[in-house]
Amino acid sequence: MFELPTPFRPVRLSMYDWPEVHDAIWVLEQALQAEAENVLGLAPANFEPAPSGQSLFESWEDPRLLLTQTCGYPLVSFLAGKVQPILTPHYDAPGCDGPNYCSYVLVHRDSDVQSLEALRGKRAAFNSSDSQSGYNAFRHTLAPVADGAPMFSQLVETGAHLKSMAAVAEGEADACCTDAVCYDLVRTHRPELFAALRPIATSRQVPGLPLITSSQMPLEVLEALRASVLQVFKDPQTVAARTHVGITGFTALSIEDYAPLTVMRQEAEALGYPDLA
Repeated sequence: MFELPTPFRPVRLSMYDWPEVHDAIWVLEQALQAEAENVLGLAPANFEPAPSGQSLFESWEDPRLLLTQTCGYPLVSFLAGKVQPILTPHYDAPGCDGPNYCSYVLVHRDSDVQSLEALRGKRAAFNSSDSQSGYNAFRHTLAPVADGAPMFSQLVETGAHLKSMAAVAEGEADACCTDAVCYDLVRTHRPELFAALRPIATSRQVPGLPLITSSQMPLEVLEALRASVLQVFKDPQTVAARTHVGITGFTALSIEDYAPLTVMRQEAEALGYPDLA
């Protein structure tokens, strides 16, 4: 059996843990935790809760990380060399194709904005500068029309895709960019918010949000974790939870497979639009 440094942090799937799907996420977390313990010969005593107040970004960099989910852009930026992908989920949402997904530039349904060019001088909301959809894809989609100049009169950092969409719906911002899974969660669970928004552009498709482990984990542990995840997502007892979350499968992708996210940043920079502005 594996000799591993412990204690680890408990399994967490926090990226799409909205109140409407929290119970299903919890079921999957518990199943993944139990199976990881089984394949690695661990026990509950080998796990210790994260420190109080630990941020999402700190949890990704935690050397005690065993299994969680991150955004693709952090994977190729500040997490490079610190984590490694296990599997990338497939989501049953428009704009998703296997492990790939797109993002949507959204405006208010009653906005007079019909094109990206018409966003010049407007206000933009984004969740975080480390976000693939909220920032990197937004920047890349705007770069061809920005002509090397700022697009927006104001930027509002909201901290979450849901808050960015709410800012647009409530008139606090004129546009935002969110990923296909979040947009579909809004369609399914928050129809009033969905009805207040309208997409005006779609980003390039890239690999979606991977499950990850620490880069310190040896290959045999990575492979065991991958097998444990696949086992959980074949288990009939997780069908209802998987369906509710929208996960339909997985693909094993390498760090190299996420290079298109870096290319998007480089292409925006080459067009003179290095930052969302």
